[in-house]
Amino acid sequence: MMVSPQSYQPLDLNDGLEQDREKSTSLLLAKLPSELIHVILSHLSAPDLACIGATCRALAAHTSNDLLWANLISTRLPNRIETPGIFGSFRRLFLAFYPCWFIPEHKIWFADDEPKGSLILTRYDNRRGVIEGYEIVAERGSSQFHFWKTEPTVLVQAFNPTVHLSLDAPALFLKDPNPSSESAPIQLLSRANDWKRPLIYEANRIYKPLSFCTTKDKQVSSTDPEHYWPPPLVPSKNRTPRSVKGSQSQSVGQISDLSEKSFRFDRWQNYRGLFAGMSDMLIQTYSTLDPKCYVPTREKPYQGIWVGDYSTHGCEFLLVLQNHAQDDIQRQQSEIQTNSHGGTTEANSESMGQQGQLKGIKLTGDMNVPRGQYSWVADDIGPAGLVGVAEDEPFIGARIVRCKGHVAGIGFQDDIFIDSQLILVSTDLMAHYWKEMGHISYFRRVDIDALLHT
Repeated sequence: MMVSPQSYQPLDLNDGLEQDREKSTSLLLAKLPSELIHVILSHLSAPDLACIGATCRALAAHTSNDLLWANLISTRLPNRIETPGIFGSFRRLFLAFYPCWFIPEHKIWFADDEPKGSLILTRYDNRRGVIEGYEIVAERGSSQFHFWKTEPTVLVQAFNPTVHLSLDAPALFLKDPNPSSESAPIQLLSRANDWKRPLIYEANRIYKPLSFCTTKDKQVSSTDPEHYWPPPLVPSKNRTPRSVKGSQSQSVGQISDLSEKSFRFDRWQNYRGLFAGMSDMLIQTYSTLDPKCYVPTREKPYQGIWVGDYSTHGCEFLLVLQNHAQDDIQRQQSEIQTNSHGGTTEANSESMGQQGQLKGIKLTGDMNVPRGQYSWVADDIGPAGLVGVAEDEPFIGARIVRCKGHVAGIGFQDDIFIDSQLILVSTDLMAHYWKEMGHISYFRRVDIDALLHT
């Protein structure tokens, strides 16, 4: 029989080999001891577990092991949870909030609202089975004033703020509509891409759809840094368009493209049960902070999240960064390791943190200097920048270093840096001396772990 060229289809030998290879691989894996299979599966992500479980019944049974799903959840939370709470299993709990587990994992998020911004703390409440986020707020407290003998004309206002979560108004609240159901909402989606649709919840008649950002956005252009979040002054390997007019943000394609460093809220008021026009919608972009920027170390004891007293503007939150020249760090570490005298070694270890540059970057701001801008910069807190050591209360023994304070008119107009001094009382307390204004304001470290457990 003749075969026409048009009807001839070449045999794809590789296709059969690939199928046989995948089948044989799954069969070989299934024949391993259960303990070894569990160890292998414990290194896989949730999508990989789902793929493995779809290959055969034996592996499906292994991937249903609830300990695997408990481990996936524990890697996303600061403290391990012992039970799935109101859910029937850890697997059901994991799927209830997938792919949003990165939100409680990163804990600290700050928004791009102009000019003030906001700072929220997110967590998972296993008792209620919800992911929640609350704004971190602070009240100044005492309004007492005292004087500094070194500069008797300078006014020093006491600052003992109460920092807490605004528990009455959640900034974010995610819950499963039916925790007792055997299937999670993501398992009931009719189309494969429905997981990308905004997650909508209502609080105080405010509807806030949460949408995801992508890792596929183009690199930030130096000509339009204000269109991206987090702002340029905050260290980050991931920046996303703020979804303001003129920005071009790609949509999330595959779940592997989802950014775990940012998310967005589209918020509008519900008037008489109807949504307001799209033109009135407020879009908030939230980004997280790298713990390397706010967790203090021996070399960088001042870095962290701080709350400051900004007079009539109230309390504002800062990210304090401490930068060292690499050669200074290596030299000081070498001195500590080679010194044989205990007292001197301890002194050298302490002096290691009294080096480098300190920068206070506003996480929340005001009408003059908004969020994302410098509040002050001390170029060198080491010997080169040292003004002296305070000899009078309330700063006795504190190191005083040269600094530049950032000031501006309403709307961040005509901003300039003016000479000031930074008083390093301790690694948890600083004071900023605005020399031209004759005023000293305090900054205190925020205890993030304490807030997490309130």
